[in-house]
This record gives sequence, C-alpha cells and structure tokens, in this order.
Amino acid sequence: MFMQSDDPMVDIMERAIRGAPISRDEIVYLYNEVDINKLGYAARIITEKLTGRQVSFVSNMIFNYTNICNVRCKFCAFYRTGTESDAYTLTSQQVVDRVRHFHELYGIRQLLIQGGVNPDLLLSYYTELFKHIKQQIPEIGINGLSTSEISFIARKEKMSIEKTLTALRESGLDTIPGAGAEIFDDEVRKVLRRPPKSGEQWLNVMETAHKMGIKTSATMMFGHVENAYHKADHLLALVELQKKYNGFLSFTPWNFEPGNTELEKEGLVSGRVGGQEVLRNIAISRIVLNRHLPIIQSSWLTNGVQMGQMAIFYGANDWGGTIYDEKVIPATGKMVGNLRKETIIRAVKEIGMVPVERDNSYRIVRTYI
Repeated sequence: MFMQSDDPMVDIMERAIRGAPISRDEIVYLYNEVDINKLGYAARIITEKLTGRQVSFVSNMIFNYTNICNVRCKFCAFYRTGTESDAYTLTSQQVVDRVRHFHELYGIRQLLIQGGVNPDLLLSYYTELFKHIKQQIPEIGINGLSTSEISFIARKEKMSIEKTLTALRESGLDTIPGAGAEIFDDEVRKVLRRPPKSGEQWLNVMETAHKMGIKTSATMMFGHVENAYHKADHLLALVELQKKYNGFLSFTPWNFEPGNTELEKEGLVSGRVGGQEVLRNIAISRIVLNRHLPIIQSSWLTNGVQMGQMAIFYGANDWGGTIYDEKVIPATGKMVGNLRKETIIRAVKEIGMVPVERDNSYRIVRTYI
C-alpha cells in the first residue's frame, strides 16, 4: 500500500489502516512531521473501509435557549453575565414556537439545544422544556445540554449525575452533544478559563451517560494554546472510554474562532488556523479513532462548504447538520448563515460521494442517489 521506506510514517500508516493502535508519540509525530496529503490518503482508506463513499447528514436545528453563563470562558464570545441588554433566557413556549416553525418548514429531525450555565435555572426548567418539546413535536430527537450544564444542574439540585440524567431522559432528552470537551489537559483549560478538573468532569459525565445507555457525541477544539501532545492525549482518552461502552456516536474536531474573545483581546491567540491545519486534525482524528469511533464530522460550520467537502477526502464521513438561526459562532463575528439540506446533498454529490440522511441516532432514513 505504501512503498518500502525508512520513514516511520510508513509503518504507522500501515498499522493504522489495519486497525492497529498507534502510540502517543506516534500521534505527535503525525501532527508535527508527516505530510498532510499522506495523512489524508491513509485517513480516506480507513473511512472507505468503514462506511464506503456514504456521507451522512441530519436535518438539524441548533437552538440556544439562553446566553447567560457564569463560567465565562475566554474562548467564548457568546456568553452574557445577565446584566447586559442582550442577555436572554427563553420560556419553553418560546422555544417550542421557534422550533415548530423550522420543523414545519424543513422537517427537522434533530434539535441540538444548549446555552450557558445559567445560575438561575433549576432542573425543572429543563424537564418542563423537554417535555413541552416532545409533547408538541414528538418526532424530533433532542440532543441536549453540555456536560457543564448537566454538572451544574446536578450540583445546584444536590443530585448525582446519574439521577440528573435520569430526570432529563425521562422528560425527553435523547442524546448529549460533545460541547465542553475543548482540550482535556488541565493547564490548557486553565488558560481558557475553564474550571479546574473540568476535562475530567466531561469524561465522567459522558461515562455515566454511557453506562446508562445514553449515547453522546465527542468533540475537540484546536487552534488556540494547545500543542500536539495535548491533542494526542485528548484523542486517546476518547478511544479508551469508547472501548468501555461504545457510547460515542460521532466525533467533531473544530477549530477555534478567536473573534471577539478574550483570548484574542489578550494576545494569546493571534488568528484562526488555516485550512491545512483543519484537514490535518480531521485526518489524524480518523487515523487514531479508526473503527472505535467510525463517524467523524466535517466541521463545515466554522470552515464553509468547500472546506467541508475537502474534509471528506481527509477522513470525515458525516457532514453534521443543517443550520437554522445559530447564534454562537456569529457572536465571534464570523457569519455562517443558514444551510439547507439541498445544499448539503449537492455539495456531497459534487465530490462523487453518496449523501445519506440520518436521524439523531445516526440511523439512515434516506439515500440520495
């Protein structure tokens, strides 16, 4: 498959394509030394073995029910403290009315709902919200809340994570998104102004959910103050948890958008990473996660449709979802607009792949030939 060579990359790639594990130092070598096109070649071979030429997507809506948050991460331009004129928290009826509007227009199958760690909200806010959504739009899958939100609710209510998740699931929560993972390393998270041990907390909440049979997604935010070792450790931690319960549905590596964030204002990050780094992270994610986590999203939201297409050649096999009325990324000053499924279908077909529509649980519901 690869020509004989003294280059250590050849052995790493051959083993990765066979599905064999690679080490932390080897992952760092891939990040720091290996040509991006060689990474893409190997990553695409692995993807072809897993899902062929199919590229999935979901009719999705991202909904931010509040922008009030007491964590105040330095990488976030969306949060408000609650005193600003544009701070808000929506009622369950306001949420349902907005979601129903887009559901009736576009047939939404998945609702990705999250906001901030709003200290004024009780568990009852979320249970009533999810019940209200399910009562009025029962066919929608609720992909809800970050681990930070879940952990805060549990502390506020003096409940265990398991009991909190039980209450949320009984009220309508179906799956949990991967938000809040960032980079697990504590020193990195300190710079990002994430709470101490919050990376460990993310893994613990996800493990509890997986034990309970609640499926989740995973993410990694790169392009800020992390290095290759931090990313290698992050990916390997996901592999280890996935081996235990097979609870992750997908993985999305997404690049940090510095606009209007404290990291940019303080000079800790000078700009966003370029397209090559986006593709490098997609490809290495595929090589490391391999068959353990077969679905990798293209992260088009922060990079545009054309980069979403390129990401598929570098190992991604899920487009993610349609976008209607998203608020978080635009807070950085980067406009993403709306993306309908017709655009996704066309973009996937343009590069010779087969678009397949899925539901919230990654079950294929339609193939577009």
